[in-house]
Order: sequence, then structure tokens, then C-alpha cells
Amino acid sequence: MLSKLIVIAIVSPALLAACSRPEPLQTSTVAPVAATAASITDQAVIAETVGRAAVGSDPLAWANPSTGSAGVIEQVRPGTNNPNGCRDFVTSKQSLEGVTRFNGVACPADGSWKINGSSGLH
Repeated sequence: MLSKLIVIAIVSPALLAACSRPEPLQTSTVAPVAATAASITDQAVIAETVGRAAVGSDPLAWANPSTGSAGVIEQVRPGTNNPNGCRDFVTSKQSLEGVTRFNGVACPADGSWKINGSSGLH
């Protein structure tokens, strides 16, 4: 035999009144978060990746969280026209604009790496 359980809840009128009264929420004040750092360009990410890579290394993935772009550096070779430690490279770039390939030259400069000339990267 199955027995049925019936629950009767008795709610006080004061509780119902408290739930139905529109009162503003009390919230704490939160200070705005300061910008952490200036956004990094794809050129800077690629140049640093090329600079850390060994010449002739296997393909290297790169990603820029500031722009959402990513790609693969397919080739890193010694720079042909620059004796300053520059490196020639070929990379792909995937972004909202699509997939593109670039040839470029990255050179050491002031403790970091920079892309020389206009490679079409931003």
C-alpha cells in the first residue's frame, strides 16, 4: 500500500510581506581595475618568438592574447643581408581577417627583437 505524504507549509504574513516589498539591493563599491599593460602587437610576439628560436628549428606556434591572432613560424634562417644577428622567417597568421602568410626579418634591438621593414603585420 502506498501512502501519500501531504506537506502543508504555514508561512507567516510577516515573511510574505518582507518578500514582496521592493527594497534596493545593498552592494559594495568596487574600484575599477587598472589596465594591466598596453596591448602587445602581433609583430612584437612574432619577433620575440623568432629571437628565442634556434636557427633552422622546427615550426613554432605563436599566439597573441591581446589581439586573438595566432600562427606558426615555419622557417627561421640566418639573415641574408644583415650581419647583426638578424633572422629571416616565414610565418602564418590566423585572425578574424582570415589566414595569411608573411616573410620577414627579425633583428635584435635594445634587448628585445624587432621586425625590420614593413611585413604587413600589425
